[in-house]
Amino acid sequence: MQDNYIQRKKRGMRVRRLFAKIILTLIIYAIAIFYFSPILYMFLSGFKTEQQAVMPSFFFKPTLATYKKVLGDPTMYQYLRNSLLQVVVGTGASLAFGVPAAFALVFGKLKKKDSAGKFYLWFITTILLPPVAVLIPLFTLYQKLQLINTPFGVMLAYIGFHIPIVVWMVYSFFSDLPIEIFEAAELDGCTKVQQMAKIAIPLARTGIISAGLLVAVFIWNEFFLGFNLTGNPTATLPVYMSRFREQQGMFVAQLSASSTIAVLPAIILGWMTQKALVKGLTGGAVKG
Repeated sequence: MQDNYIQRKKRGMRVRRLFAKIILTLIIYAIAIFYFSPILYMFLSGFKTEQQAVMPSFFFKPTLATYKKVLGDPTMYQYLRNSLLQVVVGTGASLAFGVPAAFALVFGKLKKKDSAGKFYLWFITTILLPPVAVLIPLFTLYQKLQLINTPFGVMLAYIGFHIPIVVWMVYSFFSDLPIEIFEAAELDGCTKVQQMAKIAIPLARTGIISAGLLVAVFIWNEFFLGFNLTGNPTATLPVYMSRFREQQGMFVAQLSASSTIAVLPAIILGWMTQKALVKGLTGGAVKG
């Protein structure tokens, strides 16, 4: 009798755990579907005509006419080239300046003991600065330097805004490296540059890759600075998408098609590198 009671109790506990697991799984899927539904609706709206896109519906007769119209616009490829240029150069430059800066804050020899912490805090606070807060002085300065409507001008702004993100993320990874390795390398005659290139960067490559991915996505999606500091010849893809909101109304289908094309590279890149990105974010950045 007692054995049967114990078995029934264990069976009941297994059933309750299984039921709780199913409920939790359903909740997770519901939340995922809720957050993914705008992207799905945007993707589906690209296969609608403008008349169909006015009335929200998941059931319609699909057509490729909207995508053909967007992909057949030669100016879109000009904006696409501009975005790719900004992402490649901006990300590379942000890493080129941000990684040595983070290394200097962790392993550099500053005059004051607390100087590194103050500099790091300054980098962190600049991340919280909204671009709109510096737009007017930045626009005035760019006018004097004749950097408005130039690829270099907006690229310089992107680099300046994203170097602190690189420093913030990579600083945490460098801080976790054992100092004894660098002390031994210094005794062997390694310079600071050699220590960074041969020891710190290989050991913290996951964090550096994660920082580069975030910066690339941020630059790819950035609209505010690109809209205010560039003109048609140098504007990026998000600025191109704003053209579909005209005085005659908003072209929802064309906007959805162009938005789908714009977000696909970021989605594919994130999907291909999700393990490195998650490892980088959870392994060091959130501890900074």
